[in-house]
Amino acid sequence: AYIMKEYSFSDLRTKRVINIIDGRELGHLCDIVFTCTGRVMYFVAPGRKSLFKSNAENIYIPWRNILKVGEDVILVELSQSNPVMCQSNEELPPEL
Repeated sequence: AYIMKEYSFSDLRTKRVINIIDGRELGHLCDIVFTCTGRVMYFVAPGRKSLFKSNAENIYIPWRNILKVGEDVILVELSQSNPVMCQSNEELPPEL
């Protein structure tokens, strides 16, 4: 029997986010974007800051790209050619 596990944001933000495509750690979740009906659209991880940018772009991980929420990590699948990176969710495409 499959048991549906529930998570709070405080549980999720302690887990490391790992991209299985390249093994890169994206950090810990800093936000979750959901619709007014409660449907989760994106997990948000902080982008890397650089010397040339004052604000880092966040990495928006579409729900369909979340592969597994484990004990210590969240496994995601993000291709290097098409990561969703922007400074706010207002810049996100409506249906990614």
